[in-house]
Amino acid sequence: MIIYVLLAEGFEEIEALTPVDYLRRVGVEVYTLSCGDSLTVRGSHNIPVVADMMVAEALAEETVGDGIVVPGGMPGAANVAQCPEAGKLISKMMDSGKVVAALCAAPVVALAGLGVLKAKRFTCYPSMESQLEKWGGPQWQKLTEGCHYTGSRVEVDGNLFTAAGPGTAEEFALILAHEFADQEAAAKLASSALFR
Repeated sequence: MIIYVLLAEGFEEIEALTPVDYLRRVGVEVYTLSCGDSLTVRGSHNIPVVADMMVAEALAEETVGDGIVVPGGMPGAANVAQCPEAGKLISKMMDSGKVVAALCAAPVVALAGLGVLKAKRFTCYPSMESQLEKWGGPQWQKLTEGCHYTGSRVEVDGNLFTAAGPGTAEEFALILAHEFADQEAAAKLASSALFR
């Protein structure tokens, strides 16, 4: 299993690094990808993180990975939306039926304009659901047709996994661990992390 986590300037650190940490603990191969011009990316709380590779490198791979995680945070989610390579990789994943996972602002800001939310249930940071037109672009109605905001902490609809914000990052990461690792390893992780 290969999972990518996108890092763009201003990303929400908890939402990015909790899935990286938890998935690696259960033996999943996780690569952080920089959406900028440097491997060092600063989060929304000014914490620098060194990515494993540039997003263009992952996009150039012959085989697509098994999933991609898009953390929220602003302007992190907006910077992902403005990165053509990130958009191509997300679309490639979605078209291949791979897991596309996003948290907080990212489901609306980074995914709406790509058509990922179309006919899907999703959640996001409260109030962001009213900004589909702003972030979906001129074709927003077509690209988001039939999508339904649930307001849940975490929502799973087929290969789309979404979460509401930083406080849901651990729950979200454990759901991803159950998706990508064997159930025994995921259960052991939840127990050892003292997850309630």
